[in-house]
Amino acid sequence: KGFKMSKSLGNVVNPLQVIEGGNNKKLEPAYGADVLRLWVASVDYAGDVRVGNTIIKQTFESYRKLRNTARYLIGNLADYDPSANAVPYEEL
Repeated sequence: KGFKMSKSLGNVVNPLQVIEGGNNKKLEPAYGADVLRLWVASVDYAGDVRVGNTIIKQTFESYRKLRNTARYLIGNLADYDPSANAVPYEEL
């Protein structure tokens, strides 16, 4: 059941706490601004927006997989020479 965010109810997600982490780093780790940006970019803002610790954790896992895949791909391009290694368009 989703409720609107309200300071009086205490169900507000503080963006700084997502970025920098809470007092207990095991329960509230720092995810960084990129994870918060990815969540904002991936949420469907046409309807009600849900956010919580589990959603932020899932977004972090997606971010980690995306980042590691990009690092792997970029790392394998270090010795790539387009003139020697390129495949002609007809052979694709």
